[in-house]
Amino acid sequence: MSLLFAASAFALPAASASPTIATAHRSQRHARRAEVASMGLFDALKGAFANEEFVADDRRVRASHILIKGEGDLEKVVELMQELGQRVQREPDRLAPIFAELARRESQCSSASSGGDLGLFGPGKMVQEFDTALFPAEDAPQPGAILGPVVTDFGCHLILVTKREQNRDQVEEKLARND
Repeated sequence: MSLLFAASAFALPAASASPTIATAHRSQRHARRAEVASMGLFDALKGAFANEEFVADDRRVRASHILIKGEGDLEKVVELMQELGQRVQREPDRLAPIFAELARRESQCSSASSGGDLGLFGPGKMVQEFDTALFPAEDAPQPGAILGPVVTDFGCHLILVTKREQNRDQVEEKLARND
């Protein structure tokens, strides 16, 4: 049944349709064929696979954060940094889980429920202060780096870099995101 439907969806106009409509349809098909033929096979393929979103210097980072808002936000972030430092000294292999626990407990951002995870993002996707901290011109912070306090209009942040990618296959990423 679906095969019959698919075939009828691409059928030429019925004989009962006016001859003008059928002629116009054929003219459009012939014009498109002539255009593709004049472009050349390789030009047509090049156009089909053009990636206008490709960026030569593709830099992305995956990060988690703890956001503290309001009065005393800076002091609270400094206090959390001290607690994080003390706990990581006792358990050096547990930086990410300890950070996620603190984010769930203390962060005032909706990402708190996911341990503060902000996902994978590139420059220009977050506020300018995040770009300055995460995408400096030189010596970009590597996974495991703790950045902060970072003060924005939203409040005061403590940031953990969990992953860094540079010049990865963007087509593969685009397909994986399915957007």
